[in-house]
Amino acid sequence: MIDLRSVGKKIQSLRVSNHLTQDELAEKLYVSRQALSKWENGQSIPTIDNILLLSRLFNVTFEEILCLNEKTEFDENDLFKSHDRYLIINKIMSGELVVDLPTVFYQFSPLERMTLLKKVKEGSLKVNISDLSTKLTTSELKYLLGGNYVKTT
Repeated sequence: MIDLRSVGKKIQSLRVSNHLTQDELAEKLYVSRQALSKWENGQSIPTIDNILLLSRLFNVTFEEILCLNEKTEFDENDLFKSHDRYLIINKIMSGELVVDLPTVFYQFSPLERMTLLKKVKEGSLKVNISDLSTKLTTSELKYLLGGNYVKTT
């Protein structure tokens, strides 16, 4: 999975180290400065053709531009710092990123929480349910535990 933010930082770093403005690089790539800005901000990614042009222009491999060989570091206190949310969720669900889910669960949006809970319910994401259950809303508990959930007062 490609981390759009890392790719953007890489493109920006290559541009700056080659003493180019966004306008100058955009002109060389035949794209708008706004498109280049979106790449650098991790909001979108260049096309394959543009990645190849960037690799030729900066004399680097396309793997380097896409940060494919870089080890990504994650801060458990802020999982999404400098990373694409979609990337983090997918890495957790695939097992590539192992986190203490009960500890970091508050960092996820409601939709992300339900996506992760679906994987927990399916058994493809392992977690200590009793630790996680204290972090869940009533509706999340009902979803996860189904008929086994009884609200205590």
